[in-house]
Amino acid sequence: MSGRGGRRRGAYYRAKYGGGGGHASRGDSGHATLYTQTVGSSTGVPHAPNDWARLEQDLRSIDRQQYDEYLKSDTRRIAVCDFVTRVCASIIRAKHLDQNVSGGKPGWSGPRGGAFSINAPGQEVLPRTSALINADQCIELRFTTSLPAAGRTVLGKEAHQILAVNLVHLVEQSLLHVNLDQESLQYHLQCTENQRSLRQQLAAHDVVAFVANGSILPRISGASAMPMIGPSVVPFASPSELELTLTLANGSNIKGMGVPRGVTLLTGGGYHGKSTLLDAIMVGVYDHVPGDGRELIVADPTSVKGKNVREDMIRLEHKNSKIRAEDGRSVTGVDISPYISTLPGGRSTTTFSTDDASGSTSMAANIQEALELGCKTLLIDEDSSATNLLVRDQRMQALIKHEPITPMVAKARALYKQLGVSTIIVIGGLGDWLSVADQVISMDSYIPRCITAEAKAIVSRFPAQVAQTPDYGTVAERTVQLNLEGVRSPYATRKRFIAMKPHAQDPVNDAAQEEAGVALAGLEQIVEIGQSRTIAILIQQVAALTAKRP
Repeated sequence: MSGRGGRRRGAYYRAKYGGGGGHASRGDSGHATLYTQTVGSSTGVPHAPNDWARLEQDLRSIDRQQYDEYLKSDTRRIAVCDFVTRVCASIIRAKHLDQNVSGGKPGWSGPRGGAFSINAPGQEVLPRTSALINADQCIELRFTTSLPAAGRTVLGKEAHQILAVNLVHLVEQSLLHVNLDQESLQYHLQCTENQRSLRQQLAAHDVVAFVANGSILPRISGASAMPMIGPSVVPFASPSELELTLTLANGSNIKGMGVPRGVTLLTGGGYHGKSTLLDAIMVGVYDHVPGDGRELIVADPTSVKGKNVREDMIRLEHKNSKIRAEDGRSVTGVDISPYISTLPGGRSTTTFSTDDASGSTSMAANIQEALELGCKTLLIDEDSSATNLLVRDQRMQALIKHEPITPMVAKARALYKQLGVSTIIVIGGLGDWLSVADQVISMDSYIPRCITAEAKAIVSRFPAQVAQTPDYGTVAERTVQLNLEGVRSPYATRKRFIAMKPHAQDPVNDAAQEEAGVALAGLEQIVEIGQSRTIAILIQQVAALTAKRP
């Protein structure tokens, strides 16, 4: 599992899905020869069997055939479209179709264009518009290419190579069922169905997440979603106290750790895997590709700040949310009164607004916004939190008499009992949280141990006054309003940022000014730029609805 997943992404998907080797190119040497044929050779024109007429003939011959078994459920539709997108992206990379035409002539008059581009997937199986099955039960593949030109001159031969050879080859190898690696396609489909099946069983076992034994939690680096490989990688093994047996979609059983509802602490020494486990649970709301190492780690579908499949991709409700402090974030009309009672100058905390939130006010706003959207599990890491919103020990309570902040440690029990919202929190140095925890899991060199009994014994041995609020407080129901008047259409220029530039350009073009837009760095569960672009479209739609209201 880890060996396959640790290859470079291009080689990994070429080997798995075809393109430049493997099943997808067997018996297709003619296509490969035509692809590599240089423009302007003695023939000048590709062989006739590989032109548009051949492509049309191939598509008509398999119309509504072979793909029928993938139309039985949304899960299957999404999985097959995800697979097709990966095949296309793999071929584009393997055949270097993502490179512009070149002729060694630099400058403005040099050749430009010709590159193919598609929304290349990461490790998650998501519904995308790059490939989809339409209302007519036909599969569509969507990618872009630009016709080549040099200055103001159209490059006709290069255009013919792109449209009559490269494009035909790409469509045939990506869309024709007979050319796909059938074994990999079926495995991809089965893996996705297994994850959906596991998620559906969580509620019956009263758990919010499941981590299968043998899973590979660590990633290559903080900048890569690929699994770590090598002899030092420790496969996950559940402690016996929390081990569950669930049934996969294919009928086989699998064992792993269930994270119960309530308040769960993940603790342990530094660099031993507690934050890595939290991150794996965080992305467990998504299906993952075979060989990812996390493809059998699932979280309750009523818990994600981001997207899952179809309705979960679009609806911003019933999520599990990774909460963090975001110094400097903008907040508009959020009720943060459960955590902050008063502010200087008599500013309201029931409809709190600011352009520059502090660590504590931003984190309180993030919690409340998640609850407004129906979040049922909060994921929190001590390292990325505002400490004064997490805990306030007995000594500080005695020293500061009029503290307006009620820390989350005082709210966690009421949050679960009154609202049914669970908390999974990584704690390394705030012992007061042991007093409110239902379960305490210690990570030691990536091996989990259930130390709940030990934690309770320590609480009895070293008692501390941890005040609990009997009532959580209010969670407002708000109507979101947006006004984009004078602003260009929002657009996600990258995964973590949506640009919102004004129509009228500032006469003083100050390069030192920050780019205008919405920063998404705090939304760690956004995994692809396509999701950010979806959010940008939703912003436009909400603004349009707001404008229609009386």
